[in-house]
Amino acid sequence: MAVVRGINQITGTIENVTYYTMHGSDKVFLRRKGGPTKYRIQTDSNYAKLRLNNSEWKGCAFMTQCFRSQMPDIKPIEDYPVCGSLNAIFKKIQKKEPVANLGKRSILLSQNKDLLNGFSFSRKQALESIVKVQIESSIDRESGQIQVYIPTINTRMQLYNYQKLPYFRIAVDLVAISDLVYSESESKFICEYNVKRDVKNWVKTEWFPTAGVVPAIQLNFQHPDFGPTLPDCETLILIVGVEFGKMDDNLIPQAVKYAGSAKVVKVG
Repeated sequence: MAVVRGINQITGTIENVTYYTMHGSDKVFLRRKGGPTKYRIQTDSNYAKLRLNNSEWKGCAFMTQCFRSQMPDIKPIEDYPVCGSLNAIFKKIQKKEPVANLGKRSILLSQNKDLLNGFSFSRKQALESIVKVQIESSIDRESGQIQVYIPTINTRMQLYNYQKLPYFRIAVDLVAISDLVYSESESKFICEYNVKRDVKNWVKTEWFPTAGVVPAIQLNFQHPDFGPTLPDCETLILIVGVEFGKMDDNLIPQAVKYAGSAKVVKVG
């Protein structure tokens, strides 16, 4: 059933055409139903290459899932479908492997770290357009030590508070993601270093008023899961974000969805 949301906006299905919207866009997209059946794709020899491509795409989606599952706090900041952009990056890495292994090509992020560096979780406002000071950061793989330094912020000139909210804070997270390889025995992609870790929350500063001058911020912490035993196939990813907030009914500042921004500032 289609739903009319405005004079020029329809969502739903009319006959064999589906109208839908996407988070982060005000456009309406169309998709036509049809094509080969699932059974034919799985069995017909004409679709052998398609099956190999589908297998690799599942690997990219799994890599994205592994990455995002480690940082649940990032979701309220994302203002567009991040998964698609991450899938595209991992696909680009996958294509660097020999095409002779089509359907089983690894995703070796540890050898292509630069492709993820600078990745933004917000499109409406980049982190550097909101916090207009030079953020310095470092990762020590041997110790798992992380340092983030943010100079003094004069909010009138160096903080773009585009929703006019009364508070802001800085958030930092460090995650590790393993290279992905194809397992012949399991007939699927798996993490080369497969270890279960507890999901860690962001390290966050106190709430600061969005008016006035905020002293320099130095964040130093050591991630308990990372250190000398970290294998080469794992990539450390440091994410820095800014959240804006307002008082709730109990007069406690709470983050406002999609009002901030975050990006990958360092990979190591």
